[in-house]
Amino acid sequence: MLGKIGAVGGAVAVALCWPFATGQIGERIYLDTLGQYENPYLAVSNDTYTRGYLTSEAVSKIELKDELKFLFEDEGLPTVWFIKHHVSHGFMNVSSSSELLVDDELKPMVKTLWGEGIAPMTFTTNTAMTRKTDFTFQINPIEEKEINGTHVALSSFVMQGTVNAKGAGEFQYQLPSANLITTAHEKMVLEGLIGGGKGYLDGQFWIGEQSLTLDEVRFSDLNSDQSLSVAQLAVGMENVLIQPDTPTGEEKPELQLSNSNHIQVGKLVMLDGSEYQNFNFQMAFSELNYPSLSLLGDMTDDLEEPLTEQQAMEVSAALDSLVAKGLTFSIGDLSVLAPEGQVTSRLNMAVEPGISNISQNIGQIAEKLGGDIHLSLPVDLVEADPLLSERVDMLEQSLIVERNATHYLLDMKIMGDKVILSNGDQLPFAMLFMLFM
Repeated sequence: MLGKIGAVGGAVAVALCWPFATGQIGERIYLDTLGQYENPYLAVSNDTYTRGYLTSEAVSKIELKDELKFLFEDEGLPTVWFIKHHVSHGFMNVSSSSELLVDDELKPMVKTLWGEGIAPMTFTTNTAMTRKTDFTFQINPIEEKEINGTHVALSSFVMQGTVNAKGAGEFQYQLPSANLITTAHEKMVLEGLIGGGKGYLDGQFWIGEQSLTLDEVRFSDLNSDQSLSVAQLAVGMENVLIQPDTPTGEEKPELQLSNSNHIQVGKLVMLDGSEYQNFNFQMAFSELNYPSLSLLGDMTDDLEEPLTEQQAMEVSAALDSLVAKGLTFSIGDLSVLAPEGQVTSRLNMAVEPGISNISQNIGQIAEKLGGDIHLSLPVDLVEADPLLSERVDMLEQSLIVERNATHYLLDMKIMGDKVILSNGDQLPFAMLFMLFM
């Protein structure tokens, strides 16, 4: 009996201590996560963390970086933000609800747009002991309001997702509608934004996939009744890391990155009223040496300033390594139905492995270059532009371009330093650039 009482007492003691234990773990997760957080656009740090028995209170500091910081400064917006977290310690998890701390400078604007006592945005999380975290981020809706002459209406923006202990996860978001009218009588109407992704951020690169669809967005000048609209937009990208096969007994080769992107637009109406339909763009890179690409990506911030001698050597070495391993590039589809007719084009280019020190002699790339080009332009589209028409006439006379009843056609293959035309004639690769300049 005493043993049973002791066991029960021990269980009660554990239960009573557990919230504080999970509070300690929650604090460690919070501080470790901030310490490991890397993002090219902003920096996140801990401002305060006060741990209690059942709950804790924390404040995070977010500082914008580089171009995003300059953009906010130009718009007169703060570049440092503070987020308040209320953390609850459960039996097997830690949950939190967060909201933006509004300073005295922002309070009048927040009150006008969202109302008294309503937070502009909220962020809730639920983190298990495994550090798997479910989250929901929401920007609260704005009824049609006017502030400093600008009219704003916004439905609720909601993003939900899951992140594991290694930083990989997936997310989905949506914004049903947004309307904006500026003091210059410019109007924007957005409808049906939906997006999402799956993967993780590795330095400057998202490894995984992301996609976005949009029913319509319209930009209007209310002074002139001119407008630009995009309907049925779909955008997607995918980055995949590949470990090439290794023959038995040989050293494992370095990782390669394959990248693919696509944009589709159902209808595009320009300011002059001209309408374009079924725009498609597909672009891909493959067999990119990932260590070299990562090094170049990490140095992008440094490239905005004059490079030191050491930095220049590092950039050159990374570029040399990237090209030496070989790479391929393709535009699988660049097409649109214009008012003058159908436009189509394709491009495939490949650089074979084996080039050394490309940064010292870029001309040697022609020795390893291969690919093909296809372009089809409506005659009416070409003849509507005098400069383009003159250039195409010259290419037709040189037998580089062919013409049928409706289109000008360009088809060629690239083999090293030579270009092979559709009729079998060959041109030096350098001459091709001279003809198009």
